[in-house]
Amino acid sequence: MNGFKMKLEIKQLVKNYGSFTALDHISYTFENGIYALLGPNGAGKSTFMNILAMLLKETQGEIILDGKPLVKQKKSFLNMLGYMPQQQCLYEDFTLKDFMYYIGNLKGMKKQEIISRSQYLVKEVKLEDVFYKKLSAFSGGMKQRAMLAATLINDPKILILDEPTAGLDPMKRMEMQNMIAIFAKDKIVLIATHVVSDVEFISSKFIFLKEGHIILQGDRISILECLDQKVKEREITIEEYQKYKQANIVSSIYYRHDKLFARIIDDHDEYSGEVITPEISDVYFYLFRDEKDAVL
Repeated sequence: MNGFKMKLEIKQLVKNYGSFTALDHISYTFENGIYALLGPNGAGKSTFMNILAMLLKETQGEIILDGKPLVKQKKSFLNMLGYMPQQQCLYEDFTLKDFMYYIGNLKGMKKQEIISRSQYLVKEVKLEDVFYKKLSAFSGGMKQRAMLAATLINDPKILILDEPTAGLDPMKRMEMQNMIAIFAKDKIVLIATHVVSDVEFISSKFIFLKEGHIILQGDRISILECLDQKVKEREITIEEYQKYKQANIVSSIYYRHDKLFARIIDDHDEYSGEVITPEISDVYFYLFRDEKDAVL
């Protein structure tokens, strides 16, 4: 549906688990586009997405879709929602055809619509050759693509993807990113991940979540402004790398013509090096460098 516009407003969202606060007064407004929800494990990403998918009940706050509280339009909202959880939810004894038709029936779709959408989607995710094979025979990457196809069966206008590239090799990760970008037209797409490279170049907006708080949000240009003139590149020795690593300022290292180079975050202009353009991965490192499981 060309030109389909939506506004999903999150207002002062709180989620408590006993005395633990997983989300602490989160507010944000989503419109059409791809949003990256970034943060280390335990930041509150999955809790946030589960509430948006109506799998969890918020403790406080309100969600409003196009000016109307979500609780007053639950059925219509679920009909326009596609949710791909982090854990694969596949019936391994089903063929891909059976699984697609089953999900389509759960969504209340008509038979002919299920058939046509299934044929279209399995071709788009390059699984048409295994349409009649059991899911138990699929590789990890094939299962992820099957999950994405099933999530898209009803052409959802709001798409929630929790770690959609988990467990995939680099080539399959790139394929998944490309597919998400293609299917994102005229949709609100929210991708939760702690792997920045999965979303750095397909997302229009970035939301950084830490300990249940949004600590930074914006488009690529505004996000990178926080590290303007602070990222430097310099050739280093292994000994220097160990020193910089202890100082927790190295966002990445790489070899170029057999020489070792480091990207360093220099907050106080203490180190020599060529000032370079920051990347989203540098911002992620800067915000979460004290987190043990932060992954770039």
